Amino acid sequence: MTYCRRSTRKRQAKPAGFTLVELLVVIAIIGVLVALLLPAVQAAREAARRSSCQNNFKQIGIGILTFENSRKAFPAGYSYFNVPDERCWGWGTLILPFLEQNSLYDQLAPESRKLHDVCVTGAAQADKDALQTRIAGYRCPSDTTPTLNTLQSFGQSQPFEVATSNYIGSAGSQAITGTDATYPSGYAAPYKDFDCGGMLFGIMDQKASAPGRGPLGIKISDVLDGTSKTLLTGERCGRTETGDRAAVWVGIGRADDYSSVGTCRTLGRCNFIQNFDYATFDPNNVSKGFSSMHPGGCLYGFADGSVRWTTDSISSSNISRMGNRRDGQTYEAF
Repeated sequence: MTYCRRSTRKRQAKPAGFTLVELLVVIAIIGVLVALLLPAVQAAREAARRSSCQNNFKQIGIGILTFENSRKAFPAGYSYFNVPDERCWGWGTLILPFLEQNSLYDQLAPESRKLHDVCVTGAAQADKDALQTRIAGYRCPSDTTPTLNTLQSFGQSQPFEVATSNYIGSAGSQAITGTDATYPSGYAAPYKDFDCGGMLFGIMDQKASAPGRGPLGIKISDVLDGTSKTLLTGERCGRTETGDRAAVWVGIGRADDYSSVGTCRTLGRCNFIQNFDYATFDPNNVSKGFSSMHPGGCLYGFADGSVRWTTDSISSSNISRMGNRRDGQTYEAF
């Protein structure tokens, strides 16, 4: 009988784990997948931010139209008292009760106090806190400007920083009809109570000797080109490398000055190029038009409450057509 001899040699165990080559291959595959997925993730996030921004526009539009329905007129772009270098309440403050911000409105008391007194002349800390309140509905989620807008002073003397907003009112673009020592006839800018054809511009408060309820703006019957064809609000971001310094919701820095410290703190002119690098090519006009951090364009609110996207291919002349409520020229946002 033959017996098989069992081998006494131990079988060598295969080492556990991955080899270096296998590990490198896996890392390379993961890297490729991340590179492919990251743009899609970023695009999805931006789409969500843009949708949120669009909703902000919608709520602001509803607030303004509810104001109009209640008062039978749109709010003034700002309420001024003809005092040089005076800060004045703007449309963003006037519509607070219609944006479910009643407590903030009551704290500010714009019907009985001047903004200039609240933020310059020994203001109480509670008033300062109110003026510096971050309102989510006034902020574009894609914009990274801090809560306090330190990119541009609010007024020229005794600067006081107030809360940032990314939404500005459309002041139009038509040349003013009056004459002024500073801005002669033919100058298309929101200055004091000159009407440049837009939806929101300054109105002199008839109770200038003492603060009143504030003046009302235009009536809906004054929108001759149609509410669905006329700009009401637009975006302005805080991209400082191109001269964009965002805005503020409180009001204007000066009623008698259309500069970065004056009325353009809460209003925008419609004859500027959208998302243009004014800091490089035209420093005198920084932070006066419309801009956004959304890739490729801007969102706009129209006087009928609708919200539309406009690509950067749009010309300033077409923005001007949309921004003027009475020139007989319209352009469809796309």
